[in-house]
Amino acid sequence: MPNIASGRYNPTFVRRRGRLKRAHPSKLVLGLTAFLSVALLAGKLEYPERPRGPVASGLLPKVSAAADQAAAPALDPAVYHHVAQVTWVVSDIDPVVDYWQHLGIHDVHRDGVVNFPNLTHLGKPDPASARQVTAKVGQLEIRWIQPVHGGKFWQEGLHEHGDGIRVLSYAVRSSQEFDDQIKYFSSKGVGVVAEDSWQGHLGTGRFVYLDTATQGGGNTLGLIDDPDARAHTAAATGNDYPVTQITHFAWVVNDVRRVDAYYTGLGFQPFSRIDHNVSLDRIYRGQPGTYEMWLGWDRTGDAPFEWVQQITDPDIYVEYGKKHGEGFHHLGVNVTDMDEAIKLMTTRGAPPSQAAAWTTPKGKGRAVYVDTEPHGGVTLELIYDPR
Repeated sequence: MPNIASGRYNPTFVRRRGRLKRAHPSKLVLGLTAFLSVALLAGKLEYPERPRGPVASGLLPKVSAAADQAAAPALDPAVYHHVAQVTWVVSDIDPVVDYWQHLGIHDVHRDGVVNFPNLTHLGKPDPASARQVTAKVGQLEIRWIQPVHGGKFWQEGLHEHGDGIRVLSYAVRSSQEFDDQIKYFSSKGVGVVAEDSWQGHLGTGRFVYLDTATQGGGNTLGLIDDPDARAHTAAATGNDYPVTQITHFAWVVNDVRRVDAYYTGLGFQPFSRIDHNVSLDRIYRGQPGTYEMWLGWDRTGDAPFEWVQQITDPDIYVEYGKKHGEGFHHLGVNVTDMDEAIKLMTTRGAPPSQAAAWTTPKGKGRAVYVDTEPHGGVTLELIYDPR
């Protein structure tokens, strides 16, 4: 064959009739051509396909923008459709739980002192112990926590805001989904405030609290990866009407539009509406009310979120803001007869503190807040909606 590197031609020798004879170049070329033609016709030889596109010209393939987007973490709206757990931090757990049991929450489990050896705070070890009580209302788990040792997130929340619900958590469907959602929020500049892990029967369980409270109206968004809970889901049993299903979550905020912009920037749907609310039949602690407010509504989940920015006072929202600052204000439950529900809750130790009404095509809707705030920092709202 031609020695292209040396630029020289080495003559090829062929054996003919027992003796060597130098082959003439032109005859050799003709012979090779004939051989290759026959071989190709017989399907014996195959030429490799020539590369096409940029690789053929010596260029490396580039990843498209679409491929980059496909690989990037994304917010999964399905995860945030249902609140799985609220973390309710209190300074004295027994009287708080006793009170809410008297109101009708009976599916309660007192866990005693629970250790959290793997807990971290802002990426640093923060092992803790806490008294814990869990309860179920419908499909929602209430997790009361009284810190004993460690647990800076819980301790600092108590010091700055007093008793109250600090975290609304969502359950993921897999460990991969848990990791993907954390990566997504990290890509939006949202870090992890606290994190824990434990060994369950079906695998490692984890939770994280994300750093959303400062800009998100006092709400810390949590994620839970619990293989045991995924395998054993059950609604609460034995609770008394009307605390059988939480149908509404609400916060007091300083600027409802700022909160809306923050969550929209994280990829959530904008609030469905922001109303200047002047309710009918306003009552505040037994006297005619004059309060007005901006109400931001998020109705993308299975229970509405309400974000309340007060315009005029006095009312229970102003009371809350002075005592706690921005943060979680009330849980809502539906009632079928408001007057009877008021009587029932009053006999259980929760008299009305504020009331309002609105018109609907089927009659007047009513909202009555009962005075539960002194018992854990959370108000209970009774809602009658004829629609």
